[in-house]
Amino acid sequence: MTKLQTPTIRSEHKVSTANTTALFETTYTQLSERKTYSDRSKTFERLLVTPVHYESNYAYPLIVWLHDSGKTEREILNVMPCISDRNYIAVAPRGFQRKERRVIRSFVNGRMIEQKSWLDTIYDWEETEKNISEAENLVFDSITEASNKYNVHNRRVFLAGRGTGGTMALHVALRNPREFAGVVSIDARFPCLERQILRQWDLARDLPMLITTGSHNSTRAPRLSVEELQLLHTAGMTALVRQYNDNFRSPLILEERMNRLLTDVNRWVLERALNPQSTSSEFFA
Repeated sequence: MTKLQTPTIRSEHKVSTANTTALFETTYTQLSERKTYSDRSKTFERLLVTPVHYESNYAYPLIVWLHDSGKTEREILNVMPCISDRNYIAVAPRGFQRKERRVIRSFVNGRMIEQKSWLDTIYDWEETEKNISEAENLVFDSITEASNKYNVHNRRVFLAGRGTGGTMALHVALRNPREFAGVVSIDARFPCLERQILRQWDLARDLPMLITTGSHNSTRAPRLSVEELQLLHTAGMTALVRQYNDNFRSPLILEERMNRLLTDVNRWVLERALNPQSTSSEFFA
């Protein structure tokens, strides 16, 4: 593929470098071949973030971040400092372009009147077969580029996303369960069951998953349905489902919620990077 000049962002915070740890278990197979479409773009926008005091002799875990609907790859600049600015290398590809209708309404004589509407261009991860396949290509191309530029431990690659990015992260990880050390889905809708998300069921059972939800079933942080929880339990998936209270309207409190959530993500990812054998199925109400 044709490479872009990818911007590299370094944190300005001064903290010590993470210590070298034991090698990750090499029980994963090589990457499998993936379907691609004839109209696939040969270039893509992405952002690569390095830890403070990067040490070239240390093989870092890699986090691949899929942004939420309406965001771009720059969302990673807000996310990684909250997760950790020293433990990981991170890369974020941009989602797929689509049009979304925007509307301005106002009350006129007691009635809601549409005053103006237009189509806005946003980036998203829609659940179509083509987009899921293309998302796989974006994810693995991003991994390849990060590995070419920096010292990445290829058995410590974690896929994470928020909102529609979290849904797509589950799609890609469950299709390729042996190629990730874990997957994190933050405040995302569970993948559509009609798309055979457990086609790799026998291998996906060993894939560590962290799924965060809200305490109220809102569009901002949807909860898993009883059927989806039963599916994870019956399939014997290695999943931690954790709820975070989202019954707040204050932006400041919601920001504090997300900071606490991302701190927990750091603990979860680091535990699996350092001790990949300690996996268990947990469900939190």
